[in-house]
Amino acid sequence: MTATDDAAAQQLLKDYHYAGGNGQTIPDISRQPTSTPQIVAVLAGWLSELETRWPGPETEGRELARLTLANALGRKEARKSDAVPALISQFDLTKQTSSRARWAAGNALCDIPADSAYFDQLAAIATNREFGADRQMVISWLAKSRHPNAAALALSQLDDETVQGHVLDALARLRAQGVREQIEPFLTSKNKWHRRSAERIARYDQS
Repeated sequence: MTATDDAAAQQLLKDYHYAGGNGQTIPDISRQPTSTPQIVAVLAGWLSELETRWPGPETEGRELARLTLANALGRKEARKSDAVPALISQFDLTKQTSSRARWAAGNALCDIPADSAYFDQLAAIATNREFGADRQMVISWLAKSRHPNAAALALSQLDDETVQGHVLDALARLRAQGVREQIEPFLTSKNKWHRRSAERIARYDQS
């Protein structure tokens, strides 16, 4: 780790401990069973301002911190907090964010889950193919949103192989209607997950 890495890591841990956190290393932060509003606020602040507080290129140390922060915020205690916009901010193509860290941010948004008030922002991520497979769990979040446009948005991504499983699962959970023609090819898929999701959709689809 560089001197910048060391200084930033120490400050992150100091802020975390001041908020009441018990982890002794950065990876420990995401291993704690529960969190508090104070800890969530500190971690969200660090994630949203990571490039400023931990300046320079995306070193191994900063990537580890980004990944840890995303994982640590993916819990119900983070609902209705600054965690959601902090996680959304990771889907910024100008950031030096690795694919696995961005995927972790999407997974956290799904796990919290993010409030439907963020639907427009998350829908934009779910349909932005520049994010590739990194948006898989954001597509899964669409099913949790129960938004009236969720099924249509998920369906619009069905032709993208990098997210097909998550799209089919979301459509099944949403009990999407009028999609039988689009999902029919997956009824005989060799991929069990794809096939079973398509079968569920076909059962629910009354069109």
